[in-house]
Amino acid sequence: CMLEKACSNDDILEKAAEMPYLVDVKQALTDVANNKHCRQAIISDGNDMFIDAFLRKNVMIDFFTAVETNVGSWENNNAETSFKIRYQSSKYGGHECKLRCPPNLCKTQVLKDILNRMKEANGKDAKRPRIVYVGDGHNDACPALQVLNENDVLLAREGKRCPNPNSVSGPQFEKDHDNAASGTFAILSTLEKAE
Repeated sequence: CMLEKACSNDDILEKAAEMPYLVDVKQALTDVANNKHCRQAIISDGNDMFIDAFLRKNVMIDFFTAVETNVGSWENNNAETSFKIRYQSSKYGGHECKLRCPPNLCKTQVLKDILNRMKEANGKDAKRPRIVYVGDGHNDACPALQVLNENDVLLAREGKRCPNPNSVSGPQFEKDHDNAASGTFAILSTLEKAE
């Protein structure tokens, strides 16, 4: 692709940085980042290079205390550049989760690791923080079922997914939206099956 389009590594990172987001998302992230009692983390099956480019371009790099994701790198082979991914789960020697987690990432494993690091930093007697977890994919059901407790909050969209959810700002389509190209948010069906 890079040779066909004559684009550079920087061109690709610039496109990643231009990813649209819903209007109120940045303000919500800003509000949480400005609250001295809150911390934010990104747990994503994307990659560090694209996420870093996005956060820097949108002046949100300092909003997060942790970004846990796959590691991206550029490799040059015989005058051809390719983008390679090292799975985030390799940091832990892989994972054996059976709850729809892809091979590259178990969000339960990562969230437990973040909580353990916080406990080490704050002392072993520190109270576990309340978690407000935002996610709508199949692999977000894993930490919702295995880490969150009755004091935590799960924010997952319901209804139908827009054909291109990043193309609109403001409210998403209602439950009865009948666009054949859209589907339901995966986390809800996964949670329902687990009940």
